[in-house]
Amino acid sequence: MFDILSSPELQTALLTFFGAVLTFILNRATGAFQAATGIRIEEKHMRALHSAIMTGVEAAMIDGPEAGIEVIKHRAVRYAQQSVPDAIRALVPGDGVLDRLAERYVREAMAGVGL
Repeated sequence: MFDILSSPELQTALLTFFGAVLTFILNRATGAFQAATGIRIEEKHMRALHSAIMTGVEAAMIDGPEAGIEVIKHRAVRYAQQSVPDAIRALVPGDGVLDRLAERYVREAMAGVGL
């Protein structure tokens, strides 16, 4: 019995098998970890971007809603680009996404003041 376990061929085969199993387990664990942390990082950037646009809208509304939606949107987007550039780089919003997001918050702010 012990002669079989001391066989170099069997030891090589067992090491190869256990190495493959361990590699598989580590790859799965690494993938799960990256997925979990990637989602958390993306959520953090999304919150930061939304917060920056809301703050930009609030700051632009100080001049009053008479400035117009386009002016307030532009100021809010510019504020977000300056205050959270890392979030914008990480999320890579497509064309018009920041404008539409800013417009949503501008319209909410204007509805809040009765316009």
